[in-house]
Amino acid sequence: MNKIFSFMRESQIASFFIPFGLILIIFGIVVFVITLNNQNYIKIEATVADVEEVQETNADGDGTNITTLYNVTVNYIVDEKEYTQTLDNVSKYEVGDKMNIYYNPENPNQITQSKSIILPIAMIIGGVAAFTGGIISAVNAVKRHKKMKEQERNWANE
Repeated sequence: MNKIFSFMRESQIASFFIPFGLILIIFGIVVFVITLNNQNYIKIEATVADVEEVQETNADGDGTNITTLYNVTVNYIVDEKEYTQTLDNVSKYEVGDKMNIYYNPENPNQITQSKSIILPIAMIIGGVAAFTGGIISAVNAVKRHKKMKEQERNWANE
């Protein structure tokens, strides 16, 4: 097992993709479980009551592509009772805009903007691909290392 780790150090691709793949798989599973728990949420239309800019990110060096995120406070009615909740880090909405949200029928204070399981599945698949690529790279590094050692022995015997 110790040889595998030493070969992983020699293979920069393996030393990046194996841990990256594992992290992506774990994060994807966590998001998948959370999303599965949200599948019974009910779709409802909410009204944007407040918009707060929270983050601005430059996508490139010259600042021509800027992404701004917002915290959006929404009002919605469930069983003739009005609720107010905040969705964090969403795209731009204006006060008074309508948006679709999903609420937990057991606790209408719990809301989400999406119930899609596509993203967590894509994360898990990407993680598996990265992990597999890292393992293949490590195996190739082991093969290269063995081949070099054998060449060194052959040269020493000549």
